[in-house]
Amino acid sequence: MRIRVPLAAALVALVAAAGCGGSDGGSAVDPADVEGPVVVLRDIAFSPAEITVPAGDTVTWVFDDRGIPHNVVADDKAFESETMDDGRFTHRFGEPGTFGYVCTLHPNMKGTVRVT
Repeated sequence: MRIRVPLAAALVALVAAAGCGGSDGGSAVDPADVEGPVVVLRDIAFSPAEITVPAGDTVTWVFDDRGIPHNVVADDKAFESETMDDGRFTHRFGEPGTFGYVCTLHPNMKGTVRVT
């Protein structure tokens, strides 16, 4: 016997199982608890939008935009985070240079890492 579940009911169950909809809007990652250079994704912006680090440093992007999903994608595709609305992404910059990146979901969100 086959059981059919209406699509709307299935979506409601999926959202409830994922824990969506009941968020308090706070990030599980506190930027103050992260060692090293940090860029926070908040208010549909990277803050700071430009950062300078020495070669060998690891930059951490902290996602904290009250349920709005973002990602971090290098202009040259050298690094790419998952799409998320909470959490963090890290990338180590081994060589000097200027590295642009964007949130592909919000193309007006752009940032730059300058590595010395």
